[in-house]
Amino acid sequence: ASRAWTRAKQTSGVRQRAAAQRGVRCRGIPRRRGMLLSAMSLPTLLTTLTTSTPGRSLAAPWSTEKPLLRPLNIPRDPMEMEMAVTLMRSSYDVTDGLDICPMDDFQTQFYKKRVQYQTEYSAAFYDKGSPNQRAGTVSIGDLSDPQYFDFISFVQYGVINDQINKDRRVFEETVGVFGDEGNFTTQLVVRDLQYNDRTTVIKEHAKRVGDSVLDYLMSQNSGIKISNRPDFDDVEKSLRNLQETLVSQGFAASAKVETGIKPAKPDPAKGMSEQPFDVRGDRSISVTLERPVNLWSQQALRTAGYSLLNNFEVKAVRSFLRRCNIECRVESRYNSLGVTHTFYLDGYTAPLPGGGGQTPAF
Repeated sequence: ASRAWTRAKQTSGVRQRAAAQRGVRCRGIPRRRGMLLSAMSLPTLLTTLTTSTPGRSLAAPWSTEKPLLRPLNIPRDPMEMEMAVTLMRSSYDVTDGLDICPMDDFQTQFYKKRVQYQTEYSAAFYDKGSPNQRAGTVSIGDLSDPQYFDFISFVQYGVINDQINKDRRVFEETVGVFGDEGNFTTQLVVRDLQYNDRTTVIKEHAKRVGDSVLDYLMSQNSGIKISNRPDFDDVEKSLRNLQETLVSQGFAASAKVETGIKPAKPDPAKGMSEQPFDVRGDRSISVTLERPVNLWSQQALRTAGYSLLNNFEVKAVRSFLRRCNIECRVESRYNSLGVTHTFYLDGYTAPLPGGGGQTPAF
C-alpha cells in the first residue's frame, strides 16, 4: 500500500493540495478507500482491518445482547471468487459514492462488528464434545466459502444500515493510505441534495448495486437481452438465463423460474368488455433459489429490523426490468433451504375470468 501511495502522489499531489485548501472533497481526488482497494485484494482487506485506523468512530457497535439468528448449516458449493468480490465491492463502492458516511468510520465499525459476531457465528457450526460436531464448515476470510460469505455480507449490510440510519449529510472524513501515518488529512464531505433522506438513499443504494451485479451477469451470459417492454415470453427467457448464470457462478445450488397470474377482481355489475384495466390481474414471474449464499444473512438482517437487504438476486432482476422499462412489485418467501421471489409485472395484465383473453403489454 505504501508503494502504491508513493506512485499516486506523483500524479495526484497537486489536486490533493488544492482540495485541502478548499476543505471540501473533490470527486477527482483518489480517496483513501480507492487507494486501499486498488492496493489490496478485498478478501485480504476484510480480514486485516484494525481499530488503529485513524478517524472518528461515531457509530456505536451492535449491542452484544442482541441475539444472532442461528446460522444455517446446509451444504453449499463454493462461489466463484469474482462473483463474490463483485457483490462485496459493489456494495462498498455504492456506499462510498452516495456519501452515506465517512468511510474511515465505516471500516472501523465493519471491523468491530465482524469481531463481535464472528465467534458466535463460527461456534454455531461446532459444539465441542457434542455428538453433533460440525467442525471445519466455515473458512474464515474466504469469500468463496458460502458459509463465510453469508456472515460477512450480513456484517457489511448491518454496518451500511447503521450508517444510513445516522443520516449524516455533512461530515468530516479522514483520507490517506494505511502505513503512511503522516499523510492522513481530513476533508469536508457534503452529500448530494437529491439523496437527503433515508428512503431515497436506500432505494438508490439498491438500484446502483443491482446495476453493478446485472452488468457482471450480462458479461457472463449474452442470453440476457435488454429491450424496451419486450413480450412476456422474452422477459421470462432472459430471467431464466439470468438465474442460470447465478447458479453457474455458485450463487445458488439451483434455480427455478415459473410464471403465474395474480387473480383479477372484476366488477360483477359490469360485463367483461366493460371492466377497467386496473382490476385486471398482473402476470408474474417467480424465482426460487435453492441454498443461495445469502439465505441466512437476508433473514438475519430482516430479524434485526434493517430495511436495506443484501438480496442481490432481487436487485439484479429489478435492474433488468428497469432497463426494459418495466415496473414491478416483489414478494419474498423464505424457508430453511431457499427463497422464492415473485415479481408482479405492471402493464402485463392477466386474462379476465370467463375467457376474456390476455391483454398485451401497454
